[in-house]
Amino acid sequence: MSLPSTASEQRREASSDAPERMQRLFAGLGVAFGLERSVKCGPGRWSTRRRLYSAAVEACGVERLARELPALLVELGMDDASREAFLAALQAPRQPHFLHLGVEESRCKVYWEAPLPRELGPGERFVLYRAWKWQPGETAALSDYVLVPTAGEARAAYRRQCEGMPMALVDLLEQLEVSFALAQTPWPPLTVRIEESRRGRATPRASLNLHLHQARLPLGGVAGLMMGLAREWDSAPRQALVAWIAAHGNEFLGNLSFGLGHDDEPFLTCYHGARVVEK
Repeated sequence: MSLPSTASEQRREASSDAPERMQRLFAGLGVAFGLERSVKCGPGRWSTRRRLYSAAVEACGVERLARELPALLVELGMDDASREAFLAALQAPRQPHFLHLGVEESRCKVYWEAPLPRELGPGERFVLYRAWKWQPGETAALSDYVLVPTAGEARAAYRRQCEGMPMALVDLLEQLEVSFALAQTPWPPLTVRIEESRRGRATPRASLNLHLHQARLPLGGVAGLMMGLAREWDSAPRQALVAWIAAHGNEFLGNLSFGLGHDDEPFLTCYHGARVVEK
């Protein structure tokens, strides 16, 4: 007789093959999809079991997504109310632009991305991404990635978010600004702030996400500063950091997120190595 598995074992079982299930969805739809890796570090934390898969909604087909997505979300342990809210976007008058599916260790996430507006009115709030993130057995957290509309507001948001964070993080942002200038790419890049809630109540998350794709900067260009930050946080042994840089240092930076996570702990997440997987 087998004993019932613990909640942590159930989470591991549901998420262990989540990347393969996500890829099978896109393969079954017959579409090319994007694949991007990321690393997340914080005090005593260094996580590389993170993948993000992306495809255009138009290429997938709205009706086919409406048929295929529910079964995947059930397999991944998404709660009923969150699943219904997520799928409702496919019936909205303004349908989403991109679908993103991701896994972070034992946590799954799904995003809808909206097309960027040509302009925003004064004080207008625009949600570029809406995401649901969960582990099996818990209600998904709802995250709105709200566009920071001007360069001045983005710079001010960076300063506020860096308060209380290690100086190594400030140095990393300054290096990115210099690298953008050398690449003759405008700084600051497109930036969103994350507003997160669960069951209608705000989580402690307070963070920003910077889009770095346009400058096409190699990850190795900020490797030393990332290692310094990870060392200050005691995120991982030095050899693990060196091995990670050796494996991925020539890949281009994607997004960079930093601030406080849903667990109220400081973090930095770096996305890198985006590529297209052909159908």
